[in-house]
Amino acid sequence: MISMLDRDMSGTLGFNEFKELWAVVNGWKQHFVSFDNDSSGTVDRQELEKALMNMGFRLSPQAVTAITRRYSTRGKITFDDYIACCVKLRALTECFRRRDTSQQGFVNFQYDDFIQCVMSI
Repeated sequence: MISMLDRDMSGTLGFNEFKELWAVVNGWKQHFVSFDNDSSGTVDRQELEKALMNMGFRLSPQAVTAITRRYSTRGKITFDDYIACCVKLRALTECFRRRDTSQQGFVNFQYDDFIQCVMSI
């Protein structure tokens, strides 16, 4: 989470960076609660898919299934895992968008660039 908002790349969060992180986490909490239809404290695959679509992610059913497998226990995603999922999706999306200069949904990565991108998350 720190690397997501560490604007000065210091490895720490200053006060303003922390305030931004706090606001992002609170937004995700409200979002999580709004898609937890049965108030179980977890979201299932269908609830996650709706939440991700609402956040603007356009993912295939296969991608949503892969995300669910990665972040769920017995098909249910807790809030902590939801946050981890959101952090990773946001970071990967930002990395992709920086390289998708034509906004076409396609990029060409060199292997080293790809490794740097995913390892910085």
